[in-house]
Amino acid sequence: MAEHAACLQRAGDLLEARMPEYAALLVHEGGKTWGDTVSEVREAVDFCRYYAEQALARLGEQTLPGPTGESNVLRLHGRGVFVCISPWNFPLAIFAGQVVAALVAGNAVVAKPAEQTPVIAQRFVELLHEAGVPRDALAWLHGRGETVGAALVADARCAGVCFTGSTAVARSIHRTLAAKDGPIVPLIAETGGLNAMIVDSTALPEQVIDAVVQSAFRSAGQRCSALRLLALHESVADGMLAMLKGAMAELRVGDPAELATDVGPLIDD
Repeated sequence: MAEHAACLQRAGDLLEARMPEYAALLVHEGGKTWGDTVSEVREAVDFCRYYAEQALARLGEQTLPGPTGESNVLRLHGRGVFVCISPWNFPLAIFAGQVVAALVAGNAVVAKPAEQTPVIAQRFVELLHEAGVPRDALAWLHGRGETVGAALVADARCAGVCFTGSTAVARSIHRTLAAKDGPIVPLIAETGGLNAMIVDSTALPEQVIDAVVQSAFRSAGQRCSALRLLALHESVADGMLAMLKGAMAELRVGDPAELATDVGPLIDD
């Protein structure tokens, strides 16, 4: 376990040291603005360090009480090969979180990134190998979800699935896993949502508008966590909406490689 955690700590250090390189990849491949890329690389670094610390604190051998004098020891072990399927809107952070969590728990990983953003995932896999993760414990497979992803989930050797994406695909994966014979295969799924903000009459308008603009328009709104429903108390609604219109008018849509850009492109047609 200490060796697994040390690999993740080294990976976090390497990634932090190479932030400009990975940020540029996120701009080029994912269409992210520079501010978004810095946040995403930092999140991926945090995932590496967090799971390393959690593994040392929680996954080691534990001595349990022996009420009648017996010796009881709890040892945790990996399940086998985990299939990790990640999205294009956080092609580094979510990819990293899925992969390193499965690895540090003692599993091998087959990682299938979104077909729109394979390169950033490939580069992170290379970084993990450099940090000491064995090559036969982590494989990067590029392809479409309905072909490569579906084949990986249906394979008899799949011992677990981590998936972030649409609710419809998560349900399809669930049905595939449920139809298998043998032990239950766990599915860890993070899907879409309809996120709301409720604003009462005591809220500070400047803070509300900043939070709304950040949540609704970062990544051009292409996030499961993006604000989609804003509920304003009638006593402050008119003023808030006027401020919001003014803030939105200041947003600059354009090339994400330009520092002045606030909202970059959609990922595809």
